[in-house]
Amino acid sequence: MTQYLITQLQEQLAQAGDSKTKEWWEAYLKHSLPFRGLKLPQVRAILHSWAKTANFSSQPVTQQFNIAIALIQESWGEDKLAGILLLQEFLIKHRLINWESDLPKFAILFDKADIKEWNTCDWFCVKVLNPLIKQQGKPCAEAIMQWCEAENLWRKRASVVSFVNIAKHGESNFPGFSQMLLHTCGAVVQSSERFAQTGTGWVLRELSLSNRDLVIDFIKTNSIYFSSEGLRYGIEKFPPDLQQQLKQYRQEKLKSKNKPKSNIPCLP
Repeated sequence: MTQYLITQLQEQLAQAGDSKTKEWWEAYLKHSLPFRGLKLPQVRAILHSWAKTANFSSQPVTQQFNIAIALIQESWGEDKLAGILLLQEFLIKHRLINWESDLPKFAILFDKADIKEWNTCDWFCVKVLNPLIKQQGKPCAEAIMQWCEAENLWRKRASVVSFVNIAKHGESNFPGFSQMLLHTCGAVVQSSERFAQTGTGWVLRELSLSNRDLVIDFIKTNSIYFSSEGLRYGIEKFPPDLQQQLKQYRQEKLKSKNKPKSNIPCLP
């Protein structure tokens, strides 16, 4: 039954595909994924129509979850997005996801390379992990922050990008939020991988809206670990003169002897 429902949805997605959109997506993501040729609103519309016809919400919760995960495990970009939207708009919306039991299953998607590029990673962070954090609070946030210790690049990136949409609220999220997030950033920024760097910079940019001085101190303390691009992301919302000062500070630190990497834990 599960595979039958998935096949029905995939046939509808395939029929709606457009060659120009397919070419655009595949070129944009440097051919890291195959695409059918649909835009997000089309995927959502087809998904909701399919869900209504298939009585998706009446299926056992385990089957709903398994269908969503199976779609993310597919190779097509749109299938992955459909699975992500099922998690967000059907399961999380109705409080059918429990972070304690389901977060390890999400981790496997990263570790088994079902999520292996920035587009799917960031959709998953924004549409699944972030809503889950907002719904289930500090314990869920702490568990996701611990992913900063993951060897997998995309799960490491998720440990910070999952907080991009709420970082600007700082301590309004929960007491201790800002320091917890900075500890996580402190581990991730030590990776020279581009998408670890940009993920760190992105979330710092948003956190600076709630506490600029805290972010400035963090950048200075960790200046030798930042790439130029990562730093540029992090200071993007600073005044131009302050941006220049921090760039110069980094250059001066890099001229001196580099410090060895330390084992910074994700959480204090």
